[in-house]
Amino acid sequence: MSDEKNVDSADSADQPTAQTPAPKPASAQPEAKDATPVSATLSRAEAKAAKARAKVDAKLEKARAKEAQARAKAEAKEAAKAAKAEPKAVKQEDPKAEQLSESKSGAKDSKVTSPAAVPADEQAEGKRAAQEQAPTPEPVQDSSAQAEAATAKPATAGESAAGKTDAAAKSEPAAKPDHVAKAEPAKEEGATAVAGNADSAPAREAEPKTSSAQDSEAGAAAAAVAAAGKAKAGDSQSGEEAATAQAPEDPRAAKRRQKLEKVRARKAAKAAPAAASTAAHPAAEPEAEPADGKVAERRHKLDKARAAASKDAVSAPVRKKTGAVLLSLVAVVAAGAVVGAGSIFAPAPAVKSLPAAVTNLPAGDSSSVCPGTPQLLKGVEGTDAQFAPGAKDVSSNLRSIAVSDLAKRIPGSSFTKLDGSDARQLTERIAEDEAAEARGADEEGLTGRASKISTANDIDDTQVYTLQPLGQLASKGSALRSYQAKDGDLAGLAAATCQAPASSWRFTGLQTSTGSTSVMHLANPTHTTAQVSLRLRGPDGLIDTSTLQNIVLAAGESRAIVLGGYAQDLNSISAEVTSLGGKITASVQQAALRGLTPSGVELVGANATASNSQVIPGVWIESKENVSKLSKDDKSLVPQLHVSATGSSGAGFKVKVLGADGEVAASFDENLAVDSDATKVVNLNQLAGGYYTVVVESDAPVTAAVKMVRGADPKDSSDTAWAASSNVLAGTQAMPLSANGTGKFAIAAVAADSAVEAVVVNKDGKLEDPEKLQIKAGQSIVFDPKSVSDDAQAVIFSTDANAYLAQLVLGSDRSIAWAAMPQANAGRDGIVVNIGG
Repeated sequence: MSDEKNVDSADSADQPTAQTPAPKPASAQPEAKDATPVSATLSRAEAKAAKARAKVDAKLEKARAKEAQARAKAEAKEAAKAAKAEPKAVKQEDPKAEQLSESKSGAKDSKVTSPAAVPADEQAEGKRAAQEQAPTPEPVQDSSAQAEAATAKPATAGESAAGKTDAAAKSEPAAKPDHVAKAEPAKEEGATAVAGNADSAPAREAEPKTSSAQDSEAGAAAAAVAAAGKAKAGDSQSGEEAATAQAPEDPRAAKRRQKLEKVRARKAAKAAPAAASTAAHPAAEPEAEPADGKVAERRHKLDKARAAASKDAVSAPVRKKTGAVLLSLVAVVAAGAVVGAGSIFAPAPAVKSLPAAVTNLPAGDSSSVCPGTPQLLKGVEGTDAQFAPGAKDVSSNLRSIAVSDLAKRIPGSSFTKLDGSDARQLTERIAEDEAAEARGADEEGLTGRASKISTANDIDDTQVYTLQPLGQLASKGSALRSYQAKDGDLAGLAAATCQAPASSWRFTGLQTSTGSTSVMHLANPTHTTAQVSLRLRGPDGLIDTSTLQNIVLAAGESRAIVLGGYAQDLNSISAEVTSLGGKITASVQQAALRGLTPSGVELVGANATASNSQVIPGVWIESKENVSKLSKDDKSLVPQLHVSATGSSGAGFKVKVLGADGEVAASFDENLAVDSDATKVVNLNQLAGGYYTVVVESDAPVTAAVKMVRGADPKDSSDTAWAASSNVLAGTQAMPLSANGTGKFAIAAVAADSAVEAVVVNKDGKLEDPEKLQIKAGQSIVFDPKSVSDDAQAVIFSTDANAYLAQLVLGSDRSIAWAAMPQANAGRDGIVVNIGG
């Protein structure tokens, strides 16, 4: 701050107070006393730009003031020393000294400075302001006209005369540079002159000269700068010749000179009225400041800063617009790059995987496959078994139930073959747009349910039961195959629930011992080809089934596999069926002979998924007396529990038996175990006759099933049935009663109490009042629909997800069958959606 103050004091030592006109810079010629400042012609917009530029100049000049002052002082000292040592040389080399000498001798004109001798950055001085503004916030520095004169080469006498003559002859005013005009505040600086923009020659000659040497020196310097500017613009022929003779002109300087000439031409018209007014009304001029090197240097620096600020102010709007456009383009390009990168490079997977969620689709038709009528094996062609009826008195039926919605609309239902042919309509199909509507009441505003019972006779081949959804929800209903033969090799009773397709099936308790036949039936009701693999386990472990690993089932195709061809003479086999591609259904037909005496026929139901707990509801045990008679000659004709381990480590297990009064006391070996991938048989002949639920608890996943035997006389036929482990029933589902024999339902609660609502459906589809059933934990009860209605054809069950159900069918005193409770219809499988990797 001290340096700035020194600079200000040095520049303004001879200036008047704020009320007097501002002193004229040393580089300008004296003007008439009443001259009006050229800045008066500036517009208000230019004045505002000058003020804004002044703020920028303040910051720039403050930073450069110290450096400029120090450099100016050093140069002044060196110039003073050189002047004392060599007076003559200084006069020849220093234009300021020469100007001072000419002023003292009465010379009225100044000599011409060659433009070639001026540095390139100083040749553009016509574009700069050489004036000194009125008091402003920033320190005022002198113009660079004296610095130009100090640094120029000494001119010859001829050159000096030519320049004087040219300067006197010129009568047209030179245009004032635009950036200098903008830098002048209006009517606050008094009469100021601009270097390189002098008034017309007559006006200059009419100006009075001061008697002091400083005035003469200032006038000479101003005249030199004016003549140099005109010489650059080509105004004086002799000036150009003198400059050319002195040194060749720089091409860059010439280009800048051409630009300066255009600027001067534009400003000449604006400055002409002001120049005329100045000549007519001369004003008193304050004394010019001493044209020392220090002041000239500061003014030179100030002019450069002002010129740069002026240029910046002019080009700022353009730069702002250009910058905004470029910034917008950059943003668009960046956004495009992000989108492009996202389309080229896959996003990185989530660091933390989220659990897979199942997305449910609108329900479609519910489909389930009903096994065909059991037939006697006649021969084998490849793996396709051919059967023939073995009796004259045979009854085979398919019974179905379709339950309406709350608006009493009964969904459409039908039976078809696997390939969709030979459709048999059971209930009329509702129009799809109407069926998609969810309705909670009928047209009269009443809410209720109705149902339709259908019984189809003499349909022996495999059938697909289809049920239409209502309100985009799967309808309630199912179908059941029942078979009864009173004579022939296949005498007995069999029942099987029609099952929905799945990818995995398990069976336990199959037999290939002497007189026993087990045939696996595979069916593909979907529209996708399935690749099926079959694994078998026996008492000694896994059985070689390498040829059963790639069974191809086309859409609508079925296949029968005789298990005895792969596992011979075994009394306990478990089977695991896995499908890739299309989902399939699997069922097993099993029959046995004791010599020539029929020993039972059965449609073996599938097991629940292998787990550490297996619940087998609907187990019926023959009386001990009859069991003893049957097993006297054949030890296998006793009730048995078959357990299969599905892992390589085997399993240890224990057995619990549940009855109507809770858990039944039974003495089983405490160290029951099954080897790895093997089967184990446990006799249940210690149990008294009656209905039970058998529970197997193990330390490793297992599957289980119970073989049930009914008969009294070994000479007469007997029957066999297999009760498989079941899944807990969740929600509501309907199940038809067997068309052959008398069906009853076994209901068990294992871990917790259960509440079950049973609605009996009559033959005409009428629903009886609901029956509320309460089952305690560890209890197994039997529900007989005939106790509600003699005309019972089906039952609709609603549970709280704690109950296990199965239908046990008894015929004559020598027939028995078992059927699993169908699960609630899904209509259409959900899609597993894995979010986050």
